Amino acid sequence: MDFKTSNEETKTGVYLLQDGNEEPYNIRLHLAKDILTIQEQDVICVSGEPFYSSERTVTIRRQTIEGFGLSIKGGAEHKIPVVISKISKEQKAELSGLLFIGDGILQINGINVRSYRHEEVVQVLRNAGEEVTLTVSFLKKTPAFLKLPLCEDCTCVPSDQSSGTSSPLCDSGLHLNYHPNNTDTLSCSSWPTSPGLRWEKRWVDLRLIPLLHSHLSQHIPGSDVCRKNAFQVIAVDGVCSGVITCPTAEDCLDWLQAIATNISALTKHNVKKINKNFPVNQQIIFMGWVDEKEQDSVQDRMYSSKFLALRGSSLFKFSAPPVTTWDWTRAEKSYTVYEIMCKVVKKEL
Repeated sequence: MDFKTSNEETKTGVYLLQDGNEEPYNIRLHLAKDILTIQEQDVICVSGEPFYSSERTVTIRRQTIEGFGLSIKGGAEHKIPVVISKISKEQKAELSGLLFIGDGILQINGINVRSYRHEEVVQVLRNAGEEVTLTVSFLKKTPAFLKLPLCEDCTCVPSDQSSGTSSPLCDSGLHLNYHPNNTDTLSCSSWPTSPGLRWEKRWVDLRLIPLLHSHLSQHIPGSDVCRKNAFQVIAVDGVCSGVITCPTAEDCLDWLQAIATNISALTKHNVKKINKNFPVNQQIIFMGWVDEKEQDSVQDRMYSSKFLALRGSSLFKFSAPPVTTWDWTRAEKSYTVYEIMCKVVKKEL
């Protein structure tokens, strides 16, 4: 839900984030008046003191009818541990309260399976006996194929009694008489097998981006290639949000406008404070980020971010926003307004 006032906007939503060459993963964005908060999902201990902050150990028993009630995806062939992709509702795995969708399986009955392929983990679980002890850790960044739905008629989805070959891209069910419709993909019931320990899946802060003098961009860094439904926010200290991808271009535009509105309000307030230190004929009229095009011998088009400030009768260009009075004497360049000519360059998207 979005809330609007005359001078600020607040928004919250779940989107995809990509840092560098990593796989995109789900994050939650929250826009406040002066800060953009990026949160990631994690499983944390909310009661008691675990031995390991990131790993959990849980013992579950195979039921006569329902089995373990787990489905898994992934494996070493995808350079990640096997991950719990579904948990059957009201079965042993779910009722333990210690296992969650997205948990990577690290050990099975003391066997280190971090480097095991998908089919190898399936076989270890099948042969684990009536009781299995799992050591797991929640994987915040999991490949997109983990979000693929369970195919009911897929021949690569074996049951415990099947002799078929399992696939790391499909859910391999570790159960008996299990039906894919009987699932709860956000299950977090709490019935801890370890006294005093209680775990919950929560959104936790990953990155905080102060909005004052931050820079919005839809372009791939250094180029004029515009992303239609993605953007990034770069804080004044250089901390970058990463590439945030929205489901539609319209949703992306809504976020850009909301963030720009808050940045503008903060800038105006900051200018008002700074102007108290300058005489009337030296007041700041405008300041903000622009992308400057440079000619490069290797690349025909190269862009870098510059901070412009129109103050009195002069236009200043900085590599970073001026904070102190002394900073105004250290501008990269300054121009007298009546000596410059401006031209509006139209964008072609």
